[in-house]
Amino acid sequence: MVELCKFPYINETAENVQSISEEEVRSLLDNLRDAECLILAAEGRSKAALHIGIGQIRREVKLVEDLDFPGRNLLEAVPVLKKQYDKIALVINSSSGNTTTPKETAKDLADYINKRDSNKQFSIDVVTSKPRSSIGKIGKKYGTMLTLSGPKSKAKTMDWVLKKGIMNDVYELGSMVLFQKIKEALNEGKDHLWVMEEINKEMEAVGRMIDQYVDSAVYQSAVEKMSSRGHATLGGRGPGKSVAEMTIIRLQHVKRAIGDQAYLSGELAPRPRHGDCLLLVSWSGENKPLFAWQKEYEASEADTFSIVGTHSTLSEATDSIIMESPANQFYLRAAFLLSPLPLLLVAKLEKNGFGLPPEIMDWYHSSTE
Repeated sequence: MVELCKFPYINETAENVQSISEEEVRSLLDNLRDAECLILAAEGRSKAALHIGIGQIRREVKLVEDLDFPGRNLLEAVPVLKKQYDKIALVINSSSGNTTTPKETAKDLADYINKRDSNKQFSIDVVTSKPRSSIGKIGKKYGTMLTLSGPKSKAKTMDWVLKKGIMNDVYELGSMVLFQKIKEALNEGKDHLWVMEEINKEMEAVGRMIDQYVDSAVYQSAVEKMSSRGHATLGGRGPGKSVAEMTIIRLQHVKRAIGDQAYLSGELAPRPRHGDCLLLVSWSGENKPLFAWQKEYEASEADTFSIVGTHSTLSEATDSIIMESPANQFYLRAAFLLSPLPLLLVAKLEKNGFGLPPEIMDWYHSSTE
């Protein structure tokens, strides 16, 4: 296995994305190049990975759940979309190939294509680790299907893991890099060979970055604060919010095990208390809603942290990691940088003698050994 980073799951992610088929990358890239509009479908961390990767693409991008989507579901929107665009691609990111909403959306569109899409305006383009899954088969028949491997090692109690969702991010992080480089290729007019080369370069960069920052005083301080009693809140705006969501999905299981919670900042998060902590993600560090959250937490004597792309108002107001990176790559790298956070939190709690449930420890060891 390639050694880019001290965390094995990052090295496994690199190996998986470097092993994808060049022909499948070419087919996906060509299909999306022809599309004027992309409709994104995914759930959970795969959804966050897709949104981070595709963000800032020079295409119309629509989500069925958006207020301005021209219908209550994709089939209801088809007549409107057909008039607005010559070519529309449904882009699905699903590790299992069986996630509920993407699967039903894919089945509905496949049925429409089969019966009524004589002009071939629609395609279904799938990235999955299970090519023989229902979603994988639909992509292969009605568009493209790219196989990206998931984690090879798994926690021992898979029933619990499947129910609770605590696992490493090998597939999700890999798909995020793939979509990031597909997006850049479409924006810059590059070919599939460029995508493959840039994937390798990006994985080398994130490996160095993780090793550089996880041992920093700020990162270790965030781990220390989150290991103590108190809620953890993460947040951002736009792609920063997707980065926070991707991290919270795993972090919340560890916090719940010690009687606390992890929240997404905003109207659904509780009022901060002494002992809580806030971590914000923003490339510019100049987003006004983030200032308001930071000031609210600071006034409650909570600890505030940030990951930013440059020296800024937010970096001055918080314990901050300044991760210098182009804006279009910052959020991908921030997601990678935060991915070890739950692992380090488990290690800290174990060191302090806190007995976490065996299911969490199995997951932890499957991600670090």
